[in-house]
Amino acid sequence: IDALCPPWKPKILTILCDPVERAWSHYRMDVRKSQKRGVPMTIPSFAERVRRGIDDFISNGLLNVGTMSLQDFQTSLANNSDVPSSPFAFPKNVTIEKYAQLFEDYKESKEGHLIRGLYAPLLLPWVKQFAADDRLMVMKFKEMWNETSVDEAFRFAGVADTSIDDERLANKKKKTTTGEGDHHANKGIEMSLDPTIQLYLKFLYQPFNRLLAQLLGEEWDGWGEYGVAEKAAM
Repeated sequence: IDALCPPWKPKILTILCDPVERAWSHYRMDVRKSQKRGVPMTIPSFAERVRRGIDDFISNGLLNVGTMSLQDFQTSLANNSDVPSSPFAFPKNVTIEKYAQLFEDYKESKEGHLIRGLYAPLLLPWVKQFAADDRLMVMKFKEMWNETSVDEAFRFAGVADTSIDDERLANKKKKTTTGEGDHHANKGIEMSLDPTIQLYLKFLYQPFNRLLAQLLGEEWDGWGEYGVAEKAAM
């Protein structure tokens, strides 16, 4: 980016939402798009998308072979009322840098979208390139429309006046914190996320969410904590 835009010294503003919600919203968006095209398309179930994504992770070394499949996890839940430990076999002692290296050669199936929620390794190259001279800002999606965050974003961009009135700001904040924004973007797609798939993805993303504090600072400590027990810490 610097090579393409040498005179401007571009800044990068990144907004992170809960990775489980992001994956589900992405799927609903794909369903909505397929409906709007007017051409019948076969969209695999969200469970199938998750299965393919986990297979991608295993084949690319992000997870170990001992990982429990979604189907087996759901069967385990059906047969046991207690919440199990993590179904995922994470590689031990793998650093953010190592994960970032794995991403460079990552090969995903056509509809594998789970990797986009592994924020810390994906952000690492951007942090190295832009953070040192304060040209990278990372915001939390559900906090982006509070007045303080808006002011910080405009100052970061070098804009003096936000020019957003209080009523509009309050409306944006409401949509962000209640999920109405996603509902509006995927209007007409009445679908509910299976709670067993939601729990499965929480087990997947929680260890990666914890890496954000290591990468971005202590203000990210506790973000994306789902309160689920992990079998193997990274």
